[in-house]
Amino acid sequence: MKKLAIIGGGYMAGIFAQNAKQMSIETHCFSLENGIVDKTLFDYIHPINILDRESVLEICKLIQVDGVVATTELTISIAAFLSEKLGLNGIPLNIGEVITDKYRNRVATKEVEGLYHPRFSEIYSVEDIKSLGFEYPIILKPTSKGGKRGITVINSEDEIGDAFEYAINGADNKLPLLAEEFITGGMECSVESLSYHGRNYIIQVTEKHTSGAPHCVELAHHQPAGLCLEDRKEVERVIDLGLTAIGLNNGPCHTEVKVKNGKVFLIEFNARPGGDHIAYPLTELSTGFPYIKGAIDISLNRFTGVDYTSFVKKKAGVLFVTQQTKELKPIFDHCEDYDWFYKKNQVTNELQMLEHNDGFNTNYFIYLSDYRPIFNF
Repeated sequence: MKKLAIIGGGYMAGIFAQNAKQMSIETHCFSLENGIVDKTLFDYIHPINILDRESVLEICKLIQVDGVVATTELTISIAAFLSEKLGLNGIPLNIGEVITDKYRNRVATKEVEGLYHPRFSEIYSVEDIKSLGFEYPIILKPTSKGGKRGITVINSEDEIGDAFEYAINGADNKLPLLAEEFITGGMECSVESLSYHGRNYIIQVTEKHTSGAPHCVELAHHQPAGLCLEDRKEVERVIDLGLTAIGLNNGPCHTEVKVKNGKVFLIEFNARPGGDHIAYPLTELSTGFPYIKGAIDISLNRFTGVDYTSFVKKKAGVLFVTQQTKELKPIFDHCEDYDWFYKKNQVTNELQMLEHNDGFNTNYFIYLSDYRPIFNF
């Protein structure tokens, strides 16, 4: 039986474990116990500080794992270290240690034809932002943090101080931060891809609905994105080139872009599956392609590519029912009665005000249909 090392114990780690079990693969979770969401999902748990990479490596050698997968930004460099030291398939360590740096990825893709960038800069202080000369609005965020934590859209100089403090807290007090001119309008999308031995496969493009300024919290995801065919092809083309430019040769990636007037603007690359139910189950529901299992097969060096002709063409999406989307509450209360209903998750009777993405501890419902339902919020 193949053995899979899963680095981290959060929700995505559990999703990897569930999919691996369906593939008859033995799962080994590496995480401190208080970081494991559901211990029952894993065959074996190794309670360890994953930042102690050498100790994790010794355990992996002892149990002779056949593959390693990352589950969050924090675990990407650790998984790269382990796969390289163990001679397994993965991202090279020198790439894994820098690929979460959003500023680095912007620089690495500046010459990619058709991939546009707003003006951007690393900053270390409030005064740095004031001296940029960027046009407002400006978006400020951590350089190496996922999940929209620490992000603020700044509309005037008076808002810079509070935004800086919010970003610093979201970045665990780490500098530098990344400041960019904010791209207004257009459609925000994410791209789920898999790479294997340097070849990139674009699996699905998701349309995102966010709360907008100040924190751009994601409130709904729809697959496939409502792009015209020409724009969809352009997204696939430039992301293929972008993945190669940042050095992602093996594994999943969740790339965020904005499509405006036929142009594709980069937001960020995230070298792991998309959260908030995007990579799973939405991508599998809308395409029929087992995305997470594909990522596992890549780690085991046995991926056989993608047969696009076998894809189903379903509409799938998730909507989070919050204070920002209170108009959805009547639908949420009776969503089981609709023909598109797939899943409902209720954690509270009170609607929450989201300040950052929290796709599992929030009221939500998932739809699956041959058509895209219309939701107004």
